[in-house]
Amino acid sequence: MSVLTDGQKRFFEDFGYLVLKQFLADEIGWITEEFEAVFRDRKTMHVGTQRSCIVPFIDQREKLCTLLDHPGIHQVLCDLLGDDFNYLAGDGNFYTGDTGWHPDGEHERGLYLKAAFYLDPLTRDTGALRVIPGTHRKQAFEGTRVRKAGGCKQHWGIEQKDVPCVALESTPGDLVFFNHNLMHSSVGGSARRRMFTMNCGRRARTPEEIADLEAYVAGHSRFWIDSSFSDLMKRTASPQRMKHLEQVLAHESALPELSAKARREALEPARG
Repeated sequence: MSVLTDGQKRFFEDFGYLVLKQFLADEIGWITEEFEAVFRDRKTMHVGTQRSCIVPFIDQREKLCTLLDHPGIHQVLCDLLGDDFNYLAGDGNFYTGDTGWHPDGEHERGLYLKAAFYLDPLTRDTGALRVIPGTHRKQAFEGTRVRKAGGCKQHWGIEQKDVPCVALESTPGDLVFFNHNLMHSSVGGSARRRMFTMNCGRRARTPEEIADLEAYVAGHSRFWIDSSFSDLMKRTASPQRMKHLEQVLAHESALPELSAKARREALEPARG
């Protein structure tokens, strides 16, 4: 049974984002504890001078893996992407300072979204996600500079914080979904802002969509990983969960070689 109303589905389709207030209020305690445990287990120390990032993330702890099985989260993803959606891994982060205007994708086909879990209270000027509604519809902004808002100073003579937008102020327990193509940023965040993601997409069906999926998966090579998912994520997967992993697993054969190349060419894995 659908969790989202028809209005919420249309809102996400039209504006490119959706906020479910206190959707995980009852679970945010253990989720936060598990987040901290991943960084502790990996011995990843965040010093506050630059972003710290772990990919894949929920894969690192068995209990976090179950977020993909969570009845509410699972149904929202089904509502937005279809019952056979793909899970595309995700990252866990300690952010530092501002994040410039950017999209997470430039997808011409298919549908990709990010579920974002913010573990600290965030306001407009303390690091809350800012979005420019509708910018996920790339064709609608063709010929404009709106999707190049990272150059706001050059284009319009204004600072990043003054670009017209909606600030998605949040408290722990809220769940934020946004289209990968949506322009977004943050301003004024602390040097220890905690957030992790689950990336998902509509199942690829056409040759063009499959090519786009393969390109997306290949991009994970910058994190020096040989598979999009950990052995733990795969080993503990129920048939329902495996349905959301199988298409990615079938199209990641190039990833080990690409990751080996990335290790030769970079001093450390990417930080985002």
